[in-house]
Amino acid sequence: MAVVGVSKDTVEAQEKFAKKNELTFPLLADSRGEVIRRYGVDLAFGIAKRKTFLIDSKGKIAKVYESVSPKTHAAEVAEALKDIG
Repeated sequence: MAVVGVSKDTVEAQEKFAKKNELTFPLLADSRGEVIRRYGVDLAFGIAKRKTFLIDSKGKIAKVYESVSPKTHAAEVAEALKDIG
């Protein structure tokens, strides 16, 4: 299993955010919005809406979270990963 974050922010902004929040997974900068567009993530005023995609071992999207609450989301994803395998 791998966890990766993607954002329209710059590499520098991603590094600062990861350090500040002590993240243990990589954050990728998609400043041109190419990945965001390919996954159909909506933009509002140039800011990508926060979504989570769970991708199975075959590369298929197994689950999409359209709305993410930072307080509860990690537990939701951990539970869903048990079902995906």
